[in-house]
Amino acid sequence: MAINSDLYHRINSEIQSLEQRIERLAINEESFSDWFDNQLFSQDARVPSDYIAELRRQLNSLNSATTATRSQWLSEHLAHQLSALHQAVRWFEQKSGA
Repeated sequence: MAINSDLYHRINSEIQSLEQRIERLAINEESFSDWFDNQLFSQDARVPSDYIAELRRQLNSLNSATTATRSQWLSEHLAHQLSALHQAVRWFEQKSGA
């Protein structure tokens, strides 16, 4: 059930881009606290790099999913996570004038 290689690389590139934008904006733990619902990201995520690491884990889990149901759930969850993190980063970019 591995995802298409091109799709995997596109999502991975998107995650890398988000990571670079977060680093460039120097977003810290205090700025990101309580941004996301506990069902969206794990409760262990505290700093921006934790969110990036979780996205990577989700992508790897999606790539190794063994059932269609699991693959569908992971892809939807990953899409929601990416959307939420993009929205947060855009807010920080607008706030900083970047």
